[in-house]
Amino acid sequence: MKVKNFFNGFLRQVPNILTLYRIAAAVAIMFLPAYGTAFYVVYALAGVSDFFDGIIARALKCGGRFGATADTIADIALTLAGTHVVVSNMEPVNYGVLAIVLVMFVSRAFGAVTALVRFKKFAMLHTVWNKIGLIAFFLIPFFYELTAAVGSEEILIYTITSFCILGAVEEVIIQAIIPEFDENVLSVVTVIARLKGKKKADSSETVDEENSSAEPIEGDAPDGRMGLSEGREEVPHDGQS
Repeated sequence: MKVKNFFNGFLRQVPNILTLYRIAAAVAIMFLPAYGTAFYVVYALAGVSDFFDGIIARALKCGGRFGATADTIADIALTLAGTHVVVSNMEPVNYGVLAIVLVMFVSRAFGAVTALVRFKKFAMLHTVWNKIGLIAFFLIPFFYELTAAVGSEEILIYTITSFCILGAVEEVIIQAIIPEFDENVLSVVTVIARLKGKKKADSSETVDEENSSAEPIEGDAPDGRMGLSEGREEVPHDGQS
């Protein structure tokens, strides 16, 4: 029984272990030789761990505040580490690339801070745009050398980073308009549709309440006035015509 409880408890900690590995990997790859075998192995395993920790957490229903916060920190750390490797090995350093990458980090950080201020949660949304953008950004180190060989590495970075910035802007908009935090919201379109549906439902409930309060009381005429027989006194008859 104790072994079973220990095993179950360990399973529930697996998502957090994977997240902590991602943070450790982000630190490690900054000191590994760029684009070497060790770098690619550690970096790739970090990306795989990011994919599985969310799946496991949802399957075991063991998500929590610590996991969400640590996951956000791990995402930021890994993205920073990958960016550091790419930018620090550019010859010469392209300040335009540095600028757009900085804008991306600031915009993403602003979304996380907005969630912290509004909902007391330091977490990022898992929108479709964010997922695609972060996956593409994660893959930059794998494709950088290939694109650099043909002189198109800057186009690669500008394109993917711009896409990530648009996703971050969408996240800020969502964080500003949603009534409660939902990290699994898909896009701003779904949020607006959800808000419109809720507003329509609230309006229908208000109309129903007004109609029910305006229904005539039993014995009253349809227009709300008393019937003629109830509104006049009956005159007694003395039997004479």
